[in-house]
Amino acid sequence: MNRFHRANRDRWNLASTAYAAMHDPRARWRQPEEVFLERELDLIGPIEGRQVCVLGSGDNLAVFAFAGMGAQVTSVDISPGQLAVARDRAGELGLEVEFVEADVTDLAVLESGRFDLAYTADHVGVWVSDLRRFYREAIRILRPGGLFLVTEYHPFRRIWRDREDRLELACSYHDNGPHEYDVSGDLQREMPDGARQYEFHWTVAQYLNAVIEQGADLVRFDEIGEDAESWEHAPLEGLPRKLLIAGRKR
Repeated sequence: MNRFHRANRDRWNLASTAYAAMHDPRARWRQPEEVFLERELDLIGPIEGRQVCVLGSGDNLAVFAFAGMGAQVTSVDISPGQLAVARDRAGELGLEVEFVEADVTDLAVLESGRFDLAYTADHVGVWVSDLRRFYREAIRILRPGGLFLVTEYHPFRRIWRDREDRLELACSYHDNGPHEYDVSGDLQREMPDGARQYEFHWTVAQYLNAVIEQGADLVRFDEIGEDAESWEHAPLEGLPRKLLIAGRKR
């Protein structure tokens, strides 16, 4: 694990309790239509009894949604704090989930060809310093014909300063980083308290090519939505909100 990933792991360990508290009132743990996009559900299809791996599982909303759909789910995350919260929640829900602490760029603990679906969503690639290695591992653990489904916060939205009245570039679209930030372990506070995170801003082309080059045939490529998120501090309406890429292992 490199120093960027170690820092990001420590940051999410620090934030895990606050993050869990933020999600608890939303009661979305087992309702797939509230967790997944409609286009994701179309691609996922009937999943009961299938082997699913959620990579960068974080809040584990997707993990519990898949489990509620009858899948056999493995939850992979770099943060033991996040996994501890999810493990307790699985016990409360009476769900059988396999939890694995691992860096997504090194999934040696998982055998090749095991899964029918590898899923990663929303804000995972931004924490990963080597996107090709991440996707190579994701596709390796799929059986031939297995689906790799990526849904990311659209990279067009990552490059702006927090200016509510105008769009102002904070960095070039092609500046992958690492971008270093001092942050707070309490996600509701803006003042940093010693935690540090590193972000990597991948382009649409880099996401797409990383899937294709690592052994998957493209099934679907979409840019979805244009509304602003409640937490965004720039006028991003009209820019695509999600990037969706689906590929099947050759």
